[in-house]
Amino acid sequence: MIHQLETSEYSKAWPLFEAMDYHLATQALLAGILPGAVYVDDRSAPRSALARVGFRFFLVGFEGNDRFNEGLRRLFLETIYPQAQAAGRVEFVLYYEPGRWEREIEGILEGKFPMQDTRHYYAFRELRHDWRARVPPGFAVRPVDRVLLEGERLGNLDPLVEEVLSEGASVEHYRTHRFGFCVASQDEIAGWCLSENNWQDRCEVGIGTFEGYRRRGIATITASALIEDALARGLTTVGWHCYASNEASMATAQTVGFEKASEYPVYFAWFDEVANLAVNGNMRFWQGQHREALTWYERAFGAERAPVWAYVNAAGANSLLGEREAAFRCLRQAIERGFDDVERLKNSPHLKALHGTAEWQALIAGLEAPG
Repeated sequence: MIHQLETSEYSKAWPLFEAMDYHLATQALLAGILPGAVYVDDRSAPRSALARVGFRFFLVGFEGNDRFNEGLRRLFLETIYPQAQAAGRVEFVLYYEPGRWEREIEGILEGKFPMQDTRHYYAFRELRHDWRARVPPGFAVRPVDRVLLEGERLGNLDPLVEEVLSEGASVEHYRTHRFGFCVASQDEIAGWCLSENNWQDRCEVGIGTFEGYRRRGIATITASALIEDALARGLTTVGWHCYASNEASMATAQTVGFEKASEYPVYFAWFDEVANLAVNGNMRFWQGQHREALTWYERAFGAERAPVWAYVNAAGANSLLGEREAAFRCLRQAIERGFDDVERLKNSPHLKALHGTAEWQALIAGLEAPG
């Protein structure tokens, strides 16, 4: 059985979340700054708890609580998944105390086939350069404030506003609890960096660079401007979370002046259950487990509404296994479903074994034919 706490009761669960206090989202939620929900096994003396902030979830406490775990299974099945699918959400991430909960999560997410990954946590140490000297000609660093958000119509403003509203329902909530900077020309925003999960003298970093402006140092500039402002505001701790596979994010963090403090496991899954099967295939594919990847792709294909990219990746897995006929069959199925990115096929290292064959030449010629 699970109970959802009232906001006034959050203090009862606070001690359980101290083990994960490097996730400031939990602290900001418990402090009433972030909207969300807290579920516990016992209102008066909780031993197990789940915090929800949007579609991020944090599991803490005693993991062997069967009634609580069954309540969580039903919560995901009957409430969270329907809500997410109705809202068009893509995925969720489940954080938990490292070394605990792994054996329970498969049951809590029964039939959802979650995938495990690793994330890194970086802590800010010192600014390592003068960001002002790095601003490209024709661009300026601007605060993400009311003037920018409500007074102008720059290119890429809408996705920035969406990010601003990700922790609250209004620009006013953002102005009260967060701050940030962007790099922009007279016409368009190139990238941004916002504080996230602000609580007391701590915050975390949310950052993004728009396509067309990447690999130009924009992220380093916005993150450095944010850190400088955070220090001026009296903040003493700034954290940076990213996936272990995100080499660009890790490099930017270190360039700015962050140092790796820890790493931790997470689970994630896509709400579209067919796409989630295909994503499981992708995970195995990128890990070099090509036979296992094909098993997951085939499960997605059996549902008859698998994403087109799954057929392309399955073709790559078959090609790497030396199964050319199966690879071409997957490519034809992708094309039948609307795939037409001929340059992606030509440049894919996974399909090189198919080059030079008559079937490859015919397939490429068909995609390049006018009309």
